[in-house]
Amino acid sequence: MSQKKKLLIYAHYYIPDTASTGQILRELAEGMLDKFDITVICVVPSYLGTVEDKYKTKMFYRENINGVDILRIRVPEFSKTNTMSRVKNILTYFFGAMIATFKVGKQDYVFSISQPPILGGLLGVWGKWMKRAKFTAQTGAVVRMKGWRRKKALPNT
Repeated sequence: MSQKKKLLIYAHYYIPDTASTGQILRELAEGMLDKFDITVICVVPSYLGTVEDKYKTKMFYRENINGVDILRIRVPEFSKTNTMSRVKNILTYFFGAMIATFKVGKQDYVFSISQPPILGGLLGVWGKWMKRAKFTAQTGAVVRMKGWRRKKALPNT
């Protein structure tokens, strides 16, 4: 029996958040579990700007959803109409994800889809260096990635 490769995904949002990227990444990650052990580094559910009380006491939260390991980072609540609160949220995720990289063990591949694209790309490069892994980034529309997955990566889905 061959051992599965390990894939680390940096994504600002992942289910149960309602952001479309989180929903699409769920399909992508769960669809690749037969080939990879997958870990997602993301924020605690907070797409609408609020954070549940259960996610306000620690810096990191570990979860497993349908076979995907999740390492969530506590971020501050924000208002989508207040630029400074949004920037604070994004930077908290960025620096938290850098620290979280040390908590996920060896990885063979790193995939980054974090927003804004420049920070997502930087996180991916950071993960590549720290994990000595291969790296790819998604900076365009996530919808294209979903179509690609269905046509090329997992043709029988």
